[in-house]
Amino acid sequence: MRICLLRLSALGDVLRVLPAWSNLRTAFPEARFQAVVEDRHAFLLEPLPWLEPVVVRRASLGRPWSALGELRRVAGEVRGADVALDFHGILKSATVPWLADIAERWGDGLAREGAGFLQTHPLPFKRQTRYDQALGLAGAFGASRGVPGLDRFRPALKDVVLPDPGPVWAEDGRPRVVLVPGASRRGAIKRWPLRHWLTLAEALKDRCQLRWSLGPEEADLRSWLPGATGVEALPPMGLWQLASALRQAGQVVAPDTGLLHLAVVLGVRAVGVYGGSDPVVAGLPTGSGVILRTGVECSPCRERQCQRRQCLEDLDPAMVAAEI
Repeated sequence: MRICLLRLSALGDVLRVLPAWSNLRTAFPEARFQAVVEDRHAFLLEPLPWLEPVVVRRASLGRPWSALGELRRVAGEVRGADVALDFHGILKSATVPWLADIAERWGDGLAREGAGFLQTHPLPFKRQTRYDQALGLAGAFGASRGVPGLDRFRPALKDVVLPDPGPVWAEDGRPRVVLVPGASRRGAIKRWPLRHWLTLAEALKDRCQLRWSLGPEEADLRSWLPGATGVEALPPMGLWQLASALRQAGQVVAPDTGLLHLAVVLGVRAVGVYGGSDPVVAGLPTGSGVILRTGVECSPCRERQCQRRQCLEDLDPAMVAAEI
């Protein structure tokens, strides 16, 4: 059997479908899996060599005069597949298996821009986490083949081979905790105030072995934060070395960002500090961690230009420290 899996973007969303894709692999080990993803996120498939990337050129997809041609090119690469499972639910993702003339086209229940009309097996919409949404599609497809249980969460990257990050932890017996104060520029509204991170580090550093995780956009923080707090930063490294370092920790504290969801699929307990993020849609699988939030009246929201940020300002570091 040849199965086409579709999730074009974004980084966190591709990570959240990996548990469902791994369940499918476990259930159908002889199947050939082609995964349609945008070029900027294809590297996320590297630890799972059984996934054959079919790369969509984002630049071509974003231009009206080249988008259809790009979709046709990608459709040509997956033509002949027996079934398509669309984990994205937008018109572009649904168009690929339709153009490829794949007879059995499943959708996960989130069908925007009319995507559902191009699917032969659309699931009913449910308000649920993106993890459960993806697992629900895997479960429904598995049930149609007489294979139950594909809707259960398992950390997809818990046991995969990852590169050695080097000696980033000491063997001192204390619980290991990674603190992630940053977020992408686009997701800057998700950042917990830095003064709260400083307070949290001070509260935890005697009883826990802490490490800051600072990305390329936190170069300024890297220059002074470790010295000011007495907490070392993980050295600059590639994503999969970082993932290996996270997997050696016991917990990761982060806002609703890619690293939080990377921790989840690595099997590391995640402590999410949420402001405007929807605790349901952007939630965590049962047993994988906890979301901490104030629940102020105006949250959740998608207002990236909010100046109040009360939802994060009022999230007490003592509440977070108590959860570690």
